[in-house]
Amino acid sequence: MKKLRTFLSLLLVALFTFGVITPKVSAKEMKTKINEDGRVQIILEFDDVEEAKWAAEFIAKMKAKNVISGYPDGTFRPNQPVSRVEAIVMAVRLMGLEKEAQAKSAENVKLHFKDAALLEKQYPWAKGYVITALEKGLFDTTEEKIQPDKPATRVWVSSLLVRALGLQADALKQMTKIPVFKDADSIPAGAIGYINVALEQGIIAGYPDNTFKPYKNVTRAEMAALLDKTGNGLLENTGAVTVYGTITDINFVSISVTDKVYEATTGTVTVRTFAGDSATYFIPADLMVQNKDGFIRANQLAKGDVVTLVIKDNKVIEAYLLDKETVENTEPGILKLEVQVDTGEGREYKLEYKNEKGKVYGEVKEEQGKENDEDENEDNGDKNNEDKNNGDKNNEAKNKENIALVKELVEKMALTSEMTKQEIADRVLSVLEIDENAVKELEIEVRFANGKKVEIDIEKEKTKQAEEKEDEEMEDDD
Repeated sequence: MKKLRTFLSLLLVALFTFGVITPKVSAKEMKTKINEDGRVQIILEFDDVEEAKWAAEFIAKMKAKNVISGYPDGTFRPNQPVSRVEAIVMAVRLMGLEKEAQAKSAENVKLHFKDAALLEKQYPWAKGYVITALEKGLFDTTEEKIQPDKPATRVWVSSLLVRALGLQADALKQMTKIPVFKDADSIPAGAIGYINVALEQGIIAGYPDNTFKPYKNVTRAEMAALLDKTGNGLLENTGAVTVYGTITDINFVSISVTDKVYEATTGTVTVRTFAGDSATYFIPADLMVQNKDGFIRANQLAKGDVVTLVIKDNKVIEAYLLDKETVENTEPGILKLEVQVDTGEGREYKLEYKNEKGKVYGEVKEEQGKENDEDENEDNGDKNNEDKNNGDKNNEAKNKENIALVKELVEKMALTSEMTKQEIADRVLSVLEIDENAVKELEIEVRFANGKKVEIDIEKEKTKQAEEKEDEEMEDDD
C-alpha cells in the first residue's frame, strides 16, 4: 500500500508539472440550472438582456471571454452607445492583451494626446489599455485627442477593429475603392480603405436602404456583435481552424489519492468531421461550451454531440454545442464557400455560402453591366444588402429562395478536401454553367469541416472570347 501511495504521489507530481490536472476546486458562483438531459447549464447574462435579445448570444460569449463587463447594478445597458474608451478596452482584451495593459497602467508614461489629462482624471484604470492600443497601432496617426467619453461611431469602430486584425496594409491598398453606398460621400477619405476591409471581413455591413451611416453611434450590444466577428478573424490569423462534426469519444480522467480527488483539467475529444475524417484533440475540462441556452463545461460533452470546435495547436480553444433538432439539412462537409467570377465584359458572378452552427447563410447574384448609371448601382446595392448578414445586428431576415438556390448549387458541386485546386475550379464553373474560356478572373475560398482551407485566385491576361472579339473588330476596321 505504501508503494502504491508513493507511486500515485509521483504520478501526481508529474501530472502537475505537465499541467494536465489540478486539485479539485469549487467553481465561481454562477447562475445555473439542470437541463432535461441532466447537464448543468451555466447562464451568463445581464439583468437587462431582453432589451437586446438579438445580441444575447454575442454578449454572453464576450462576457465568457472577459472582453466585456456590465455595471454594478447587474445591467449591461445594451442599447446605450459604447464610448471610445470602452471600445478601446474591449479591443485590447479581445486581442488577449489584458495583462499587458494592466501592467502598463502602473507605468509613469505620459500620453501625447491633447486631452490626456481628461483620461487620467476620469478613466485612470484605462490608461494602460490606451498605451497598449497605441503600441499596437490601433489609433489613427492623425488623432490628436482620445475623446474617451465620446460615443464611438461606425466608421471609428470599423477602423479600430481592422487595425486590431493587423490589416492596415490591406486598408491602404483600398483607399481609392469607393463603396457602393448612397451615402459614400459622407465616409471620410482616410477611412475608405478601412471600411472596405471591414466589409470584406464580415465585421460590419451596410443597411437595407443601401446606406452605411458612418457617423451613427455604435451601441454596446452592436459592439459585442462586432467584437465576435473580429474575434473570429483574430483566431484565424493565429492559425486556428474550425472543425464541424460529431463527437465519437471524449475522456476526462480523475485520480484519487487517499481521501483526496484530483480532477483532470485537460481531456481528449475525438470528432468525426462531416468531411468524413476523424481527429483527436486536447480539450480543457472547464472550457465554456456555448449552446442555444448559454454554456456548459466541456467535461459535460458526450458521445453523439454535434459540435463546432475551434482548434489551435491541436487544442480546443472554443466550442459550440449544436441543437440536433435545429441543425438544418445542409452540405455539412463545407463550412464556407465564396466564389467570384469576372468575365471582363461587365458580367460578374458572386456566390457566398456559410454553414455556421448548423444554420445556413447564403447569397448568389449575377451583375451585368457594372458601368451602368448610379440609379442601377443603387438598386443592386439595395438587393445585395438586404440579404447580407449585418455585422451590427444578427440579421435573420434572409431570402429563403436565394438560400435554397445556394444550397442546391453547393450540393451539386460536391466539393471535398481531397480535390485539387484545378478540380475544385472546374467543378465550380461547371455547376455555375460558366465557360472556362470566358473567365478573366476567378476567386474561390472554401473551408471544409475538417479544418482544411483552399484558396484559388486565377487571373487571365485576356480571355479567349475577348481575343476573338478583338479579331472581329480588327476585321471590321479593315
